[in-house]
Amino acid sequence: MFIQRLSGASLLVFANKQDIQGALSPEEIAKVLNLDAMDKTRHWRIVGCSAYTGEGLLEGFDWLVQDIASRIYVLD
Repeated sequence: MFIQRLSGASLLVFANKQDIQGALSPEEIAKVLNLDAMDKTRHWRIVGCSAYTGEGLLEGFDWLVQDIASRIYVLD
């Protein structure tokens, strides 16, 4: 039942510490988390970021807002 309630939910993963050498790339994180095997109704994205510099944070939040907005139906 819990999985059904999350069907279609947006998932944003911030891959922090991208400013540090040796950090896993977003692609490597997706592989480790096995995100490709997730239900195809689930929208997901991994965004590389650095909380220290702020790089990538706006990109991630912009994607999340746009993804949710694209699935909201407004009734007149």
